[in-house]
Amino acid sequence: MRKIYTVGEAIYDIIFKDGKPIDAKVGGAMINSSVSLGRLGLPINYIGDTADDVVGDIMNEFLVANNVNIDYFSHYSNSKSRLALAFIDEINAPRYSFYKINTSQKIKLKFPEINPNDIILFGSFYGIKSEVRGQLVDFLLEANKKGAIILYDPNFRVNHKSLLSTVLPFIEDNIRLADIVKASNEDFELIFGLDNFNDIIDRLSNLDIENVIYTRNAEGVDVQIRGDRHHIDVKKLDPISAVGAGDSFNAGIIYYLYKNNITKEQLHTLSHKQWEEILNMGDLFASQVCMSTDNYIGEDFAKKIK
Repeated sequence: MRKIYTVGEAIYDIIFKDGKPIDAKVGGAMINSSVSLGRLGLPINYIGDTADDVVGDIMNEFLVANNVNIDYFSHYSNSKSRLALAFIDEINAPRYSFYKINTSQKIKLKFPEINPNDIILFGSFYGIKSEVRGQLVDFLLEANKKGAIILYDPNFRVNHKSLLSTVLPFIEDNIRLADIVKASNEDFELIFGLDNFNDIIDRLSNLDIENVIYTRNAEGVDVQIRGDRHHIDVKKLDPISAVGAGDSFNAGIIYYLYKNNITKEQLHTLSHKQWEEILNMGDLFASQVCMSTDNYIGEDFAKKIK
């Protein structure tokens, strides 16, 4: 059976507003996407690591309760799990402060055997993290060889800006490995110093990427598909929190590909109408998450979609 895999950090998010904690969630970009897909009943597998501590136990229980397979979720003894503090501003956009995993053990991930047309989503700091870089690239190269569909979301944060000169070649290699790249305007501005879609596409022209999705919050979504550029408008919202919105957009893309049985070969021949449906599904998922303090789609929403 076709399977879906996400690869990324496991983080426990503590959310603040007006200087006070208002919520706490199991998070990390790829976990957020995984939980949305698990709530929809899709065969989702999370690949990542955390500590064998109380936070790690909370993560295990939460993922299992949301139908996410954790066979590839590594745990380190005598360690401390990652934390992220998300400070919500006056327009309900998050600003993050991250606390790394604290372990003396060598970072070692567990990767599955990939089959043709499996779907893999990767990105965020895991996509450029030196400790896992070799393992991750080997996995992605093998996945490409096996005919999996690979989505990359750089999800690059301002607190990583000081590392850019070192990790930019990694980001460019990740783009080359992907079938679809989805990034926000903030991502591309931080990475390339560009805030115009045409300039970004010119910058990516030597990286051999066919499908680029560029999200601009309330300004809509721009896409380049096989050389053609299009724009779609998005729902106008008064969001409660944008935490997890981009991750849920990714889940919407994957949901469409899986439910419509889009193969890797078909991905390269999808019509403009089909791409519009994919992007509208992503926007639908992202909009739903923006209207709550959750990092993932709600269970009632998932039932309606199913």
